[in-house]
Amino acid sequence: MNVEVARAILIADEEDAKAEEEAYAATMEAEKKRLADEEEKQLASMKDMKTVTVDANFDPTRPAASTTTTTANATPQPPQGAPKPAKKEDVVFQATSNNIQKIVLESPVPVLLDVYADWCGPCKALTPALEDMAIKGGGMFRLVKLNTDEERNISSALGVTSLPTVFGVRDGKIIHSFQGMPRSEDFMRNFMMGLFGAGDFNPKVTAEQRQQYDELSNKLIKIAGAAGFSFSQREALQVRTNARLDDLVEVTGDMSTAEESAKVLRSLLSNVIRDPFEMKFRRVNLDNKVIAKNVGVFAPAVAILKSVGFINDVGSPKNSLVLGKGKKIVNVAPFVVARDTIDKWIDLNRRAIATAARKKQDELARAKLLEEAEEVDEEEEDIEEVAVKIDPDACALKVRLEGKNKVHDISLKADDPLSSIIDALPIELPEGEELQITCTARRLIVKSTDTDAMSKSIRHHRLAPAASLVVKVINSNKDTTEEESTSSIKERAAARKSRKKGEHTMQSVGIYAKDDNAKGELIDGGGGVWYEHDVSDDEEEKPDESQEANDDAEDSESQETKEE
Repeated sequence: MNVEVARAILIADEEDAKAEEEAYAATMEAEKKRLADEEEKQLASMKDMKTVTVDANFDPTRPAASTTTTTANATPQPPQGAPKPAKKEDVVFQATSNNIQKIVLESPVPVLLDVYADWCGPCKALTPALEDMAIKGGGMFRLVKLNTDEERNISSALGVTSLPTVFGVRDGKIIHSFQGMPRSEDFMRNFMMGLFGAGDFNPKVTAEQRQQYDELSNKLIKIAGAAGFSFSQREALQVRTNARLDDLVEVTGDMSTAEESAKVLRSLLSNVIRDPFEMKFRRVNLDNKVIAKNVGVFAPAVAILKSVGFINDVGSPKNSLVLGKGKKIVNVAPFVVARDTIDKWIDLNRRAIATAARKKQDELARAKLLEEAEEVDEEEEDIEEVAVKIDPDACALKVRLEGKNKVHDISLKADDPLSSIIDALPIELPEGEELQITCTARRLIVKSTDTDAMSKSIRHHRLAPAASLVVKVINSNKDTTEEESTSSIKERAAARKSRKKGEHTMQSVGIYAKDDNAKGELIDGGGGVWYEHDVSDDEEEKPDESQEANDDAEDSESQETKEE
């Protein structure tokens, strides 16, 4: 809102525009000078060349041998079977950015695209000859002239570096080209036959040249499409696409789902932009699983496809949309506009899309939890049904004999007495021996001599419906036990004393000074010696008094225990 600042900005813009115009004018002058120099060189080289004239009866579709020769005095006659001459306005066109899409790319017949300039001398000689060929060809091909000074962007996209340059275009694709004047009539005839597809070019088009021509074709398609698509059409398509995307949100009821549908639409549009010649990209099967889910069921999504040129394929048995049916090439400009509009819409609604995506994930997670909870309830019901079928009085016991690893599975009733466990063991136990049943989990220890406890039921001892038990055999002969215990104590004491007797040998390695008068083998160059000697003890070592005291204390304690 500052007038001074606004005035300064306008002045700066005017200066920038003026500088750009001056730079452009200087560039054009330099380019004209360069092309003029090239023209002079070409004219100088042409002085020594044989002049090539195009016969009035020249037919590019017929072999050289069939061309009718004429003399200066004879009246030229058209060859037998030659087409009738066409009107100039029907076969010769002037190309501009606005009409090159229609007259070159969408041409029903092959095209000679002649890039020339008004100041180019060779162009003035070649262009009339090409016009005469097109007229006498009777519409078999058309000549399209492109003034490089007036359509600089197109000639730059085609990589034109010298004039004249002629491109052969068929079905919207550049298939070959040549620069300068044709070398001979045979060269021109071969070029036209290759353009019609009636023979191969000589020399043949290499793979590198074919790749270069494909790139030039894509550039020409984009420039021609953008130039032929007016600003008002572009703006209208943008408004229509944005409105359909907003309708898509209302129809789906979820911004995240609308984004997924928009991404599928963008992919379909990008395929056509990448390769407008590929027919499979110009047909959309609405019955496809992914397309049906994200596009086919939503009317706004289908409307976006139709706004760029897709129509219902009436003759097809499938539910599909087709683009440019019967055409070799289509205008990709609407697809570029629609794709860019979708990208911008997604970018502007990124936050809302992320919020909707998180909400959708939460709902899916909640649904998954509910489904898992229902599965748990069903599993519990199944467990209850199985439990009803199982005998509630059954008791499964795992019994192991102490000192053994084998575990015995025993099935009893919960009301059976505890003594039935011993009777059910599949092994023979020593008769008259006292047994002990232990269950660590239930903190149960019962001896077989306890008649009252052994007569009580397994349920009473809380061993039902399952438990793990250990059966231990207890030696009932006390005298034998005491004797074994006493002898065991004496044997341990004697073993401790015997460990203090014997012979010992010690080997040592010492590092001494060289002059310490020690007798030994010098090692490490005299820096040390290896010293080894034996130590023998034939006499019985005196027992340690503290150890004897400990042994006496153990013996007395054992004696007291035995007396008790």
